[in-house]
Parts: sequence; structure tokens; C-alpha cells
Amino acid sequence: MSRVPRGPRAAGGLRGAAAGVLSAACLGSTIVLQRAVATGGPGAVASLTVRFALAGALLVGLQRLRGLPILPPAGERAWMAVFGLGCYSVESACFFLALERGTAAAVALLFYTYPAVVAAVEVGLGTLPLTGRILGAVGLAVGGGAVVAVGAGSVAISATGIAFVAVAVVCFSTYVLGTARLLRATSPVQAATWTALGAATGVGLFGAATGGWQRPDTSAGLLLGMNGAVTAAAFGLFFVALGHLGPARTAVVTALEAVFAVLGAAVFLGEGIGLGVALGGAAVVTGAMLAAGAVPPGERVRELTPP
Repeated sequence: MSRVPRGPRAAGGLRGAAAGVLSAACLGSTIVLQRAVATGGPGAVASLTVRFALAGALLVGLQRLRGLPILPPAGERAWMAVFGLGCYSVESACFFLALERGTAAAVALLFYTYPAVVAAVEVGLGTLPLTGRILGAVGLAVGGGAVVAVGAGSVAISATGIAFVAVAVVCFSTYVLGTARLLRATSPVQAATWTALGAATGVGLFGAATGGWQRPDTSAGLLLGMNGAVTAAAFGLFFVALGHLGPARTAVVTALEAVFAVLGAAVFLGEGIGLGVALGGAAVVTGAMLAAGAVPPGERVRELTPP
């Protein structure tokens, strides 16, 4: 059989990698904005709810302006609710519950194992080849993320905090794997919209049930608005990357979020960057580059199919 030209496949991988890097940059920015918002007084539940609600509203407005359908296809709406209202909102709530029971470095150290979890599941399902390139990409992403987390501060967390992080990792890994497999007809902007709206609903209900809702300070309005806009972009770009790269490679590339968060904190919040953090960031970047260049098994099959 003749080989098809490599151009379209390579271009798709490049677009996916670019979308993943931009998504990671946006997600890293949300962490910096979240820290800045926290200094203004609003609690985590309120700021998260407003952030996700604003992101969802912006994405709904974008679809209306472009004349696109807002609702996902009928057969995928229930799954979208599971992933947005279920997985993503639970992951967000557990992540911030863990932050109340451990240092940010410890929580990040444990949470950024999710690329390894996603890759392990894909290898187990037979949808990802166990190659040296993939192992190296995951190892660099997880190890580099660990170095960044340790270099960013002290590492201490309670057993309950570890349990919350574990739930967050499972939920986020399920979200990445499930949306890639089950949302075949849902567009990236639709998936982003309902992830944001589902997360806003879930976190808001959690705050109402636990008494954690605190009205945001009006002085933080601009920061909350910026955080909502950046979140909308991050979600949309994430699903673009997922469509081109698949779950494992997307998880590795978006692990750059830790690097962008550290850089943003250094530039805008005056937090220093030590040698260890710089080396860890370089490892994550290298892992992302390896992951972006790896070819999923499905693309290998298409490569040998006549056009």
C-alpha cells in the first residue's frame, strides 16, 4: 500500500500541540489570577463558581454570535453532564479541599501525576503503544512537575488531604479519557461550554451544602472577569488539543500548566524562581515536546491506508 502524505497528519499534530500549550498557558494564568483574587477576600467556592459561570456565559455568547448550536448532540448530552457537573466540579472541589489540608507544593506534587495515570489507562486499553518516547514524555512531565512543586515550597499534607488529591486525580483522568472516547460529535466549544456551566453548578451546590459560599468582594470583579475569560479559552483549546493528540499526549502537554503558573507568579506576583524549579520546568517542556511528536496507533494505521 502507498503512504499518504505526512503533511495533513503533521499539521494536525502541530495544531494540537499548539492548542495544548496555549491551554496550559491559560490554565497557568488562572492559578495566578486565583491567587490574586484570594487576596481580595472571596472564598475559593465563590471565586470558582463565578469563574466557571463567567466562562460558560462567554462561550454561550460566542456560539450565539456565530449561529452555532449551543446544546451538544442529543446522544451525548447525558455524558456531557457527567463530565462537567460530575467529574470536573468534583475535581475542582477536591483540589481546593486538599489545599486546606496541605501546602500548595504537596497538592501539586500529587496532582500532577495525572499524565501517568492517563497514559497507564490508555496503554492498558491498548489505545496507546508502550514506546520509549511515550514513557520518556510521561516521566519527564511527572518528574518535572514534582521538581517544580517541591521547589515552590515546603511539602506537607495530611492523610485526608492525600485522599482528596487522589479523588481529584481520578476525576480529572476520567474526564480526559471519557470526553475523548464518548464525545465524538460534540464540538470543542460545546464541550468547553458545558464543562464550565457544569462545574459552576457543581461547585455552587457544594458551597451551598457546606456553607462555604462567601459573596465575592466587588473590588475583585475585574480579576474574576479576567479569570472567566481565560478559563473559557483554556477549556476550548483543551478540547481542540484532545481531538488532535488524544488523552495521554494532551495530558502531558497540558502539564505545562505548572510551568506557566510558576512563571506567571514570578512576573506578576514577585515570586522567585530557583534553580530546581527552572530545571523541573525544562523537564516538563521536554516531555511535552516528546509527547507532541509521538504518533498515536490510530494515525499509524491511517498512514498506511491509500487516500
